[in-house]
Amino acid sequence: MEGCGARVTSKGAILLGCSFAADAYHRRPVRIVTHAHEDHMKGLSRSVRESLLIIATPYTFRFLEVLGKRVPPEKRVELPYGASLDFDGERVTLVKARHIAGSAQVLVETSHGMFGYTSDFKMPGTPPLQDLDILVVDATYGSPRLQRRWSEWDAIAALIEIIDRFVGEGPVWIYGYNGKLQEVMAQLRLRGVNYPFVADEKTYRLSLIASEFYRVDLGEVEIYTGGPIDYSAVVFLHMTRLNSIRRFPGVHVRLTGWEMRAPAAWSGDRMINVSFSDHATFREIIDYVREARPKRVIVDAYRGSDAWFTAKYIEKVLGIRSEAQP
Repeated sequence: MEGCGARVTSKGAILLGCSFAADAYHRRPVRIVTHAHEDHMKGLSRSVRESLLIIATPYTFRFLEVLGKRVPPEKRVELPYGASLDFDGERVTLVKARHIAGSAQVLVETSHGMFGYTSDFKMPGTPPLQDLDILVVDATYGSPRLQRRWSEWDAIAALIEIIDRFVGEGPVWIYGYNGKLQEVMAQLRLRGVNYPFVADEKTYRLSLIASEFYRVDLGEVEIYTGGPIDYSAVVFLHMTRLNSIRRFPGVHVRLTGWEMRAPAAWSGDRMINVSFSDHATFREIIDYVREARPKRVIVDAYRGSDAWFTAKYIEKVLGIRSEAQP
């Protein structure tokens, strides 16, 4: 049955089996939220009104609460990694995805096939879903021209070097999106960066959740209330604050996987891009599919870049039937 396999809708919903819609609204009884990023929470309020159940990992639900996304207890199903739910003759399992705290892949087993969705991921640390009839794969960086020539550890090392060099002169302001900021905070502490941390309230509240996920003690984090800072500190703010804050003294760092020149590169007066990404590179996407060996691949073109190229490459190089949707 075509309607009970896997496909990507024109509004970005990932349909798996007969009952499940992931990461955007679709008229199905069960909505899955793979992680707490805006492009994966589309239409959540409508799903809450119309769907019978909302599924996510416990950490994702905690992120959603901080972000003001309310799911009533009677519809909320927390599935830890590896746990399953049986619904109307189908089984859904959430599998770890390395992206942000609480991110999950989705595996749906039905009487007519096995279907999986990577959601956003990066390697290593994301186990490929095996023995699938159809795999829906993320391809945010779906072209070799977007292949970074360094690892994320190189980017973290570059960030530490920037902090060590400039923090003695005043604050180092770091801008990023939810999830990525908290991962970087954890990585810096793990690598011995002990300078004072400052964060806006929402970033701070999310960092408390993420520190449990990463099992890292962030130490005391001061809440940023606005205005310039006249002491040495590492300040973490949501990317939307950049334009209003960058006039303040200090060095300003933007975390962006779209920086392709080097692990860190100047981008104007007192502004540095650090090429830290929470998405798989093109090579990692291909390696994932090669190891998973599904019978068929659908590349998510709603969120991906050059998804058509990724699909053609998979088909030609790996010999797996592939297409981009929608």
